[in-house]
Amino acid sequence: MTRLFLISVFSLLFIWNLRSQEIKAVSSAEDIKVIFNKAKGNVILLNFWATWCKPCVTEFPELIKLYKNYKDKGFEIVFISLDDKQDIDSKLKPFLKKQSVDFLSYYSTFTNAEELIDYIDKNWQGAIPSTYIYDREGNLKVSILGTQNYEQFEKEIIPLLD
Repeated sequence: MTRLFLISVFSLLFIWNLRSQEIKAVSSAEDIKVIFNKAKGNVILLNFWATWCKPCVTEFPELIKLYKNYKDKGFEIVFISLDDKQDIDSKLKPFLKKQSVDFLSYYSTFTNAEELIDYIDKNWQGAIPSTYIYDREGNLKVSILGTQNYEQFEKEIIPLLD
């Protein structure tokens, strides 16, 4: 009985560990539409970042803290990494694990960066970190370029959660 219990616990931990590092490619505006449709009815914070971007790495724990504090109130974060595909296993997954990301994240495989930029915000120059906050109906409410802290992000999302 004890052996069966231990096997069950280790199996659950293994599955959780795999889930916590689940990463999918995003290669088109249509892929982003699908992500947003799944999150419809929630306030969405879309963040473009990369492990090689020091300001992104600095900001990341602030976003995780925000997510943990508001996920039960209809708040979701969609991370889209701009890391190179060959760095997914060696850099991106370990970073997400270290940051305790336990939800699906994405990495960009857009072959045409202009398509991504035009779909998200025609005024975006492609610099990161770049954050976009959408209301529950999917309308873009806030565009933020550059590093922010927890309080600044919280100030933007709280009115949308009410």
